[in-house]
Amino acid sequence: MKFLIDRLAFRDALQRVEMAIDRKPTRPVLGGILIEANNDSVVLMASDLDMAVRYRLGQVQVDQPGWAIVPGRELVDIVKDVESETVTLTLTSKGLCQVDAGEDQCSLVTMESSAQGFETPESFPTVPQFEDGEKGLVLSKTDFMLMVGATRFCTSKVKDTRFVTEGVLLETLGNQVTMVGTDGRRLSCIRRTAESVPEKDLHSVLMPRVLDQVMRYGQDEEGESLEMRFLGNLVGFRIGNLESFGRVLEGEFPSYEAVIPKGGKHVVRAHRDSFSQKLRLASHLTSDSAAVVKVSIKPNMLEIASEHEGRGRATASFEVDYVGDGILASFNPVFLLDGLKASHSEQIELQMEESSRPVKFVLGDDFEYVVMPLSMTS
Repeated sequence: MKFLIDRLAFRDALQRVEMAIDRKPTRPVLGGILIEANNDSVVLMASDLDMAVRYRLGQVQVDQPGWAIVPGRELVDIVKDVESETVTLTLTSKGLCQVDAGEDQCSLVTMESSAQGFETPESFPTVPQFEDGEKGLVLSKTDFMLMVGATRFCTSKVKDTRFVTEGVLLETLGNQVTMVGTDGRRLSCIRRTAESVPEKDLHSVLMPRVLDQVMRYGQDEEGESLEMRFLGNLVGFRIGNLESFGRVLEGEFPSYEAVIPKGGKHVVRAHRDSFSQKLRLASHLTSDSAAVVKVSIKPNMLEIASEHEGRGRATASFEVDYVGDGILASFNPVFLLDGLKASHSEQIELQMEESSRPVKFVLGDDFEYVVMPLSMTS
């Protein structure tokens, strides 16, 4: 194996597969990157068994086809730090992967390679492939990024033995695609229309890490659409030259439709940035151990108050569109700020029935965010 490649293109490709390198591998190959040099391209692959990534690079000068599994993070760091415009990788007869970058040279010990006479790797995990002819779920890349951004922040950081709330629910009904995220105290739901759907409706909980990887790097890939396919207990994403696969989470997802209020007698229309600014101001004087702000809704006015014992109190208000008797409720300001940050609209709507009932925020087209108020004694 020997090929010459643009260093920046190689660096970017390695970063795309880096998230699938196992940080504490139980087997050495799970900490490696499989490099395959073909006649007209180089393919990089990594897998930690929960997640796998394949990335194809064109515009490569391949002098000798071959393959090698090399220490992943070491290769990533080396290519980041060399300064030459191009990098040459050569698999030596002794099974070393030699990296030449201008005046710099490094050698990496391979875990397996074509220099050993193997046609394909024997110990590296199988990375699935997108087979031609199968019908998957196709979404606008813009819509997909919006949907993940609108739900990922709501997922739980703690694994729940009853529900898989650490993941994002994806389901289809006809050509409508719904994504939902929740941590049990708040819930985000967004819907969009697919460009193409599989024959059967989908209902699966997606692993956050693979969504993070596609969000981080898929935006820069060529193409306006993203394709998803479900392969057994895996879900695959393909966009441009990037293919990412993640394990589908097993378990029950909460019944989100029962949580979303249908409306409320108190309806407030407000400017997102004004709401965010006043919330941030009030949150400066909340307790670190129990962040609470009191939101008071009055005719054409919304007031946010907070107090920190021993430090002071804050009151911030701004004009809103509201006609009614008014209502007072307490919230975690972080939850409200997270939702407003994810909003797709400058004008948002708050719908509330009672101070102890869930509050629904309409944060854009078919984008709903539900937050549970705190006890008024907080």
